[in-house]
Amino acid sequence: MRRTADYGALLMAGLVPAIVFLAAAPVAEAHRKSIGPTGGISIESIPHGQMAVIARHRGAIFALADAQVKPDEKLWRLRNYAEIQFTACLWGLAPSALTDEESPFNECSHAYLAATMTLLSHMASRDGARAETKALAAAVERDLLLDGTGALCQWSGEPYNTADVVWPELSAIPRHAPTALAAAGMMAALTGGAWGLMRLLRRIASRDGA
Repeated sequence: MRRTADYGALLMAGLVPAIVFLAAAPVAEAHRKSIGPTGGISIESIPHGQMAVIARHRGAIFALADAQVKPDEKLWRLRNYAEIQFTACLWGLAPSALTDEESPFNECSHAYLAATMTLLSHMASRDGARAETKALAAAVERDLLLDGTGALCQWSGEPYNTADVVWPELSAIPRHAPTALAAAGMMAALTGGAWGLMRLLRRIASRDGA
């Protein structure tokens, strides 16, 4: 069991520096990285003030896309890109990502929400669109009129394309207080968890060696 404890120590020694590096190291490459041919599907930008409304309906839009009986290639590619972008943007978990244009996660949030809105528009425009699709599109449009605004930000006019993934600007995390605090809290929790795991393994090893 002594070897198990050693493995725990090695795990902590390797995990903590890796977490610190990923959270604090600047990204050397551009925020956009091509994942396919340049002839991808164009995606219209969305105003900053509409992001929260689209995010509220995101789950319903994805569920509707997954329920399509005969999805065409465009629908599949938009659905796939919106999911990739959502994952690249840390699943929408970053604080202030939708409301603060200075957030390191605001541009990538624009990308996955713009793709989500384009996905809904495409489904509603297809021949023989189902009643559920038309109803959801009408509900989103209604909420955009009631709760959305035409407020713009530096990313509101950015065009997007399914051939390009937009990544968060990790190098800006230390300059954005809400994101920096969240990252510090996550690092502290992970470090504490790794330390607790190491202590548990040591106790088990000591008990078994007694």
